[in-house]
Amino acid sequence: MDQPKQPFELIDHARPFLDIIREQAQQLRSYPHRLVAQFETLPRELFVPEEWQELFRDRIHRDAGYGGLISQPGVIFGMVAALQLKGKEVVFEAGTGTGYQTAILAGLCSHVYTVERDSARLQAAQQRLASLGISNVTFVHGDAAQGLPQSAPFDRMIFGAAIHDLVDQHLIDQMAAARSRLVVPTGTYHHQRGMIIGDLLLCDKRDGQVTQKITSVYHGT
Repeated sequence: MDQPKQPFELIDHARPFLDIIREQAQQLRSYPHRLVAQFETLPRELFVPEEWQELFRDRIHRDAGYGGLISQPGVIFGMVAALQLKGKEVVFEAGTGTGYQTAILAGLCSHVYTVERDSARLQAAQQRLASLGISNVTFVHGDAAQGLPQSAPFDRMIFGAAIHDLVDQHLIDQMAAARSRLVVPTGTYHHQRGMIIGDLLLCDKRDGQVTQKITSVYHGT
């Protein structure tokens, strides 16, 4: 398959998103070299839908998102870092979107199962990842809120849409019993500001025992 055309001219911003990513990485207990490398090498501009290219022309190298379809790189970094991927995990991703986070996950684990309810969006993401030679991803058309029980258990699960309380039992049941983690933003949507006001919920399962806790890594984004 032909490589997608480069839709953007590179723009020199005073504070590109890679600087923000590296700054966040420095604040972690152990610097996540593999995760940072994913952001450094993956061309974000390839994941902007054609109809949004003009909108994103002067934003692509900043830590900017757009609605629920293109997340800020800094937000993706915080959530993926919380997964603590070592390389051998099977990961469930709720909401494929443009496939940008999917591609980052694919470079850090054994296999990704990604679920998206918009079939056109799913197909476009699949084509983008194929053009980059990424093959360890299974794309599924469906309701990500239900998980993917037919492919469970998962070592890691990641959700982009916020919840208000705790993780539902049907998702906990899809987590690997021995050692697994689910990350999901929690909070409320602020309509005037157009963002989630909240934190990140970590749900851990160890030898069948489940704990859930809130961390402030997502606060204010």
